[in-house]
Amino acid sequence: MMRVLVLANTRFSPPYLDELAGRPGEPRAWISEVDAELVPVDQRLLTDPPRRLRRLYARLPMRAVQVLEAHRVGRSYDAVLCWSVADVALALGTLLRLTRRRIRVVALLTRVSEAKKARLLRIAHPRIERIILPPAVQREFAVRELGVPPEKLVDLPWTLDSGFWRPTSSGGPLISAAGGEMRDYRTLVRALEGTSIPCHIAGVLDTARPDWWNASDDDRRDEQSAPPNVTFGTLTASELRRLYDRSRFVVVPLHPTDSDNGITCMNEAWAMGRPVIVSAVAGQRDAFTHGVEGLWVPPGDPVALRAAILTLWSDPARAAAMGAAGRARVVPARDHAVFAAGVGSVLRAV
Repeated sequence: MMRVLVLANTRFSPPYLDELAGRPGEPRAWISEVDAELVPVDQRLLTDPPRRLRRLYARLPMRAVQVLEAHRVGRSYDAVLCWSVADVALALGTLLRLTRRRIRVVALLTRVSEAKKARLLRIAHPRIERIILPPAVQREFAVRELGVPPEKLVDLPWTLDSGFWRPTSSGGPLISAAGGEMRDYRTLVRALEGTSIPCHIAGVLDTARPDWWNASDDDRRDEQSAPPNVTFGTLTASELRRLYDRSRFVVVPLHPTDSDNGITCMNEAWAMGRPVIVSAVAGQRDAFTHGVEGLWVPPGDPVALRAAILTLWSDPARAAAMGAAGRARVVPARDHAVFAAGVGSVLRAV
């Protein structure tokens, strides 16, 4: 069996990577289904660095520890997998170029067009064997602007636990929204003013704040200005599943972006048999067919968004048909088993 060193985001650890499988009441994670022995570099330092390095690492951020430890022991593994830690992957690739050390690195990235990341990837990509980069617009940018060879880029779809995200009802008398990255909830609130359509937003209104992902119940900036039919509040996965189940459809309002922000929420909604209304941004190009699994609207346009909301709200049968089409789209092709198998195939190839 392959031995793979895994560098992943440690901001939310614990739970650690090896604790993600089989947690009751939680969706399973794709990483636990990869056919390999996975050794994470996290606060536990399972790679057993010597005492002098442990003293140094205690004074460094975990991102730096991951880079240095992967550089130290990476050749002892069949591959190093950087999971959505662009800064770590790019720093490691750059360090490998400077030291001329060969380690088989696979990086799972999401957005490389950001100026700082683009500059580093131009330097680092010769020491990264494969780059899994789901957004099509980002793969095109990497080839066109950064000189990344097309054969180095891997297209895998974002996936989810389709057994966890499954409907138990035909929907209820409200709509919902969820997530934080690039969300334009102010436009959604404006679209809902005067409609009386109840909407719960599983997030915060101010998604520009640096800690939107960690909002507390007593820190709800500006949300008191929303109309009474709009409520806010972050939810656990099980609570979010119940919210989707009670929703007629799900709205994903986005600021203009060249990445596929919102795709996790869209996949969850479809798996729950709910259609989506999504801002037509460049990064979500071709994510679905307008009028089949949902509706596209111009970004930042509350009038157009209100019209789309009223259209689906007043036609439950059409909304149900779109939701069924969405579920038929994601269940066979976007279950975590698909992503785990794809990652495993990439790791074997390198």
